[in-house]
Amino acid sequence: MQNISTHRRDRPAAWCKALRCLAVAPLAMVLRLEERRRQRLHLSELDDHLLADIGLTREDVRHECANPPWR
Repeated sequence: MQNISTHRRDRPAAWCKALRCLAVAPLAMVLRLEERRRQRLHLSELDDHLLADIGLTREDVRHECANPPWR
């Protein structure tokens, strides 16, 4: 009998955890999209010498910056 009451007490905690996940997931997605935007902006500002140092061409950068934020 004690296990049943313990299980019932855990239900609100599980619901709170699920609701917290639902609230955090969209924020995490927005933060990831913003980070990608920021990284692509910095990449587009690098000069050809620095791009060559990391093994990229200007065309590689154009291609990457043309991607939508979710890719």
